[in-house]
Amino acid sequence: MSQEEGPEGGSGEVASLALALAHTIRRRLALGARRTADPGPPPVRSRPDLDARERLERRVAAPDRGVAESPKRPAYQAESSRREAARPASTPSGRPQGAASNGFTPEGPTPAEAAAAAADLGALEASVAACKACALCESRHRTVFMDGKGTSGIMFVGEAPGADEDREGVPFVGRAGALLTDIITKGMGLARADVTIANVLKCRPPGNRDPLPGEKGLCTAFLDRQIELVNPKVIVPLGRHAACHLLGVDAPLGRLRARVHEREGRKIVPTYHPAYLLRSPHDKKKAWEDIKLAMAEAGVSPPGPPQR
Repeated sequence: MSQEEGPEGGSGEVASLALALAHTIRRRLALGARRTADPGPPPVRSRPDLDARERLERRVAAPDRGVAESPKRPAYQAESSRREAARPASTPSGRPQGAASNGFTPEGPTPAEAAAAAADLGALEASVAACKACALCESRHRTVFMDGKGTSGIMFVGEAPGADEDREGVPFVGRAGALLTDIITKGMGLARADVTIANVLKCRPPGNRDPLPGEKGLCTAFLDRQIELVNPKVIVPLGRHAACHLLGVDAPLGRLRARVHEREGRKIVPTYHPAYLLRSPHDKKKAWEDIKLAMAEAGVSPPGPPQR
């Protein structure tokens, strides 16, 4: 290219670039004005931002949905509900369904009716022997009514007959009975016939299990009439079960013994059951203190030291 051509050609190119730049600026200014007048749809968010917002919304709403959809309970409440559902329902008499009495149909007069009709101990004993008010009549060998004449005014009351008593028909004749006999003869200085010995229940519960509330509720009529006819000066319940039943309370024997109670005009002095004393001989001294308290209420003096 000659020196004359160079300056002219360069000026033309510069002018073309200036025109293009001006045109571009005008287009961008026009586009900006249109966007200001009509912003259009919002920009599309990226997926990570959308996920983060959704997670936040779910966390805020989660407590309400959790309560409505699947309420949770503490573990101990769930266990309590399970045990309550597994517990057998009770019958109106207080006997759990599924006990040995299922399918049993009572026969004859109720114990309350039979006891009210008994004019003396002989008639009451016959009524007990004929009783078929609960299912224990199906498993017993013999009813166990009473032993002794009660001339001392002291009456011992246990809870229920055991295997030996069920076989012989006499209360307290096993190992525990032998210890009770020693307490009466060697400790109190009386003959066994001088006291009366009975139980709350007149039939042995199978397997020596605890009496059911319905069984005690029925047999109480016989015991009440028995006490009325014997008319003891003092009653000595042997063991917690007998003591709580006669006193109408639910308390440990340790809170009941060592004092004289009075209920419905009867003096009651609870003490340990002889079977317990065989297992815990260290408590024999405490039992003897209870026996002396009962003797004092009955006006019976303990025997003096042996004569030399």
